[in-house]
Amino acid sequence: MACKNIICPGATVFLLVFWLAAAPCAKPAGAPPALPGDRHQEGGVMRVVFLGDSLTHRFAWSEALPGYVVLNFGIDGDTTLDVLARLSTVIAVKPDVVFLQIGINDYLGMDAWMGESPPSAGTMAAIVRNHGAIWRKLQKALPRTKLYVCSLLPTAFPFDADGRINAGIREINAQLERSAREAGLPYIPLYSRFADAGGGLAKEFSRDGVHLSPAAYAVWLETIHPFLDSFRLP
Repeated sequence: MACKNIICPGATVFLLVFWLAAAPCAKPAGAPPALPGDRHQEGGVMRVVFLGDSLTHRFAWSEALPGYVVLNFGIDGDTTLDVLARLSTVIAVKPDVVFLQIGINDYLGMDAWMGESPPSAGTMAAIVRNHGAIWRKLQKALPRTKLYVCSLLPTAFPFDADGRINAGIREINAQLERSAREAGLPYIPLYSRFADAGGGLAKEFSRDGVHLSPAAYAVWLETIHPFLDSFRLP
């Protein structure tokens, strides 16, 4: 299956296309993988799922988190609706913990990527609404699974000199945090850990303004470790 590529203007085109071409495509969702032993809730090893788009897909979470059964359910180019449509594959593995980080591909529609206009308020509302649908479906099917809602991350594009894109991301995150609290779900504010003084994605954390560097994943891991360490059976 071909990766979903996003085209950016100017000098950004070559860099982003090169990145996407070099990255491995995600396998289409199919039968759940065979897992060793029982899940943590039955006395076995804790099963941890990372669910999202290319930001999730392009990191070896299992190597970074020894001692857990870690499953990477990130797919390049996915939107909130894509994740919602494939939740059955997540539910099938009965994870103990799910880290959900999704929404940047919804938000960065073609107009935004081309720097022609900021995403609309309707897009922002749809991201939050679709998040809610994902949460409800997971909570209904996996009532004992701990679901963590992660914020969207900042971006750094030369055509976003006035910061409109990141201002919109911060508004989405504010709405996500309110909705997560109302739903009784823990919210992880990753945005502030990745932002520079101007509110954009810090240079050391990305090569193309959106996808992440090894240094960025180190920060991501550092941020979520306390949540893993605090996991308790209900």
